[in-house]
Amino acid sequence: MDGGFIIEYVELPNGRVPARDFIDSLGDKAAARVDAFIGRLRIYGNRMEAKFVKKLTGDIFELRVKQFDRIFRILFFYQPGMLIVITSGFQKKSQETPPAEIARAERLRKLWLKYRNRYPVSEKGREAIEKETGL
Repeated sequence: MDGGFIIEYVELPNGRVPARDFIDSLGDKAAARVDAFIGRLRIYGNRMEAKFVKKLTGDIFELRVKQFDRIFRILFFYQPGMLIVITSGFQKKSQETPPAEIARAERLRKLWLKYRNRYPVSEKGREAIEKETGL
């Protein structure tokens, strides 16, 4: 380990990982660029330049990735112990970050804080969590 931050992704009770699903849905070059920026975030964390990271709420930040005329946003939050937890991602189409994307990141943050990606073994228990969180 080179002393950088640890990157973790929010996993849903059904095993899906929203941020990885988004990144993997991009073309190979775009996905590689987003992953490269996540690599930079792992190295620099809260010292990353403001043109690449923006605070959206008290806890949610966005990583800005541009590839030609396409703009991608990866939402995340910091945790003690040099940990960055990535919640979700989307392609930006307007100047403002859509409030629904921020609200989704907040719900994913709460889910992660409560369960830390460790969910009940029973399918019923996992379904109840998904229903409770609306994800």
